[in-house]
Amino acid sequence: MSDSVTSDCIDKFLQYLTHERRLAVNTVRAYHNDLRDLQSWLAGDTDPDWVAVKSEDLYAYLSSCEALEGSSLGRRVSAIRSFFKFLMVHLSLANNPALVLETPRVKQRLPSFMTIDDALKLVAVNHNNGDFAHIRDHFVLRLFYATGIRISECASLDVDSLDVHEQTVRVTGKGNKTRVVPLGSSTIPYLFAYLRVRQEHLLAHQKEHRALILNRSGDRLSVRGIRRLVNKAVGNLALEYRVTPHTIRHSFATHLLESGADIRSIQELLGHASLSTTQKYTHLNLDYLMKIYDESHPHA
Repeated sequence: MSDSVTSDCIDKFLQYLTHERRLAVNTVRAYHNDLRDLQSWLAGDTDPDWVAVKSEDLYAYLSSCEALEGSSLGRRVSAIRSFFKFLMVHLSLANNPALVLETPRVKQRLPSFMTIDDALKLVAVNHNNGDFAHIRDHFVLRLFYATGIRISECASLDVDSLDVHEQTVRVTGKGNKTRVVPLGSSTIPYLFAYLRVRQEHLLAHQKEHRALILNRSGDRLSVRGIRRLVNKAVGNLALEYRVTPHTIRHSFATHLLESGADIRSIQELLGHASLSTTQKYTHLNLDYLMKIYDESHPHA
C-alpha cells in the first residue's frame, strides 16, 4: 500500500467526526488522543499500515492499557471500532480487525446529589453584596439548579439563547443537539437583575458581547471560571460532602423525580440521548427510599 493511501488516516477520521458526524469537541479530542496512542504503540511516530493490523494486535494493545479505568478503556475501544469502520469504507479493508472487540463492562456509579435543604441554601440570596460578580454568581447557581444544564452548556449560552416571554433557555448540548429548557418563574427576577448589571458591566468596559455569562473583563466566563464560582459558593456552606456543577445537575434530576416527574420528561430536560442514561436516577431514588425506610420504619 502506498504512503499516500495510509498517511494521515487518523486526521481524515477526525475531520469526518467533526464535519460529518458533528461530534462534540471534547469527544473528538479524546478520540484523537486514543488513536495517536494506538498509532504510537503499533509503529512509533509513523502512520502504520492499517490494512495489515490484525485483531491480535488490537487485543495486545488493549492489554497494555489495563491500567486505565473501565470508562476510559471503553471509550478507547469505541474509538478503535469507529476508526476501523471508517477505514473499511475509505481504504476498502477486506476484514475489520476491530469488529470482534468487546466494550468492557463499567461498574455503574450512582450520581451524588444534594439534599433539597442544602440546594436551597446554595441558591439563597445574600443581600449584603450587590456588585456585578455577586449578582452573576447567584444567577448562575440558580440557573444550574433550575435547569440541570451542564457546565459546558452554561459557559456557551448567549443572550439570544433566552426567551424571556416564554421563560425558557435554548441549550446546545452534546453532539451540537439543541433543546429548550424552562427557566421557572422564580428564576426570572434574578435573570432580570443579572441582565441589568451585565449591561452596566459591558458599558463600563466599553464592550459588546453576545455571551450571557461574563467575566470581570466583560468577556465570556470560561468553564474554569464557572467551576471556581461554584466551588466558592459551596465552600461557604461548609457541607460534609463534595458538590460540583455536575452534582447540582444530578440534584435537579433527583429532586424532580422525587417530586413525581416522569422519567421521559427528565430525559428531555437533561438532554440524554438514551433513556437508560436517565434511568440511573430511578435506581438512585429507590436506594434513597430504602435508606429512609430502614432509618424510619418501626418494623424495618
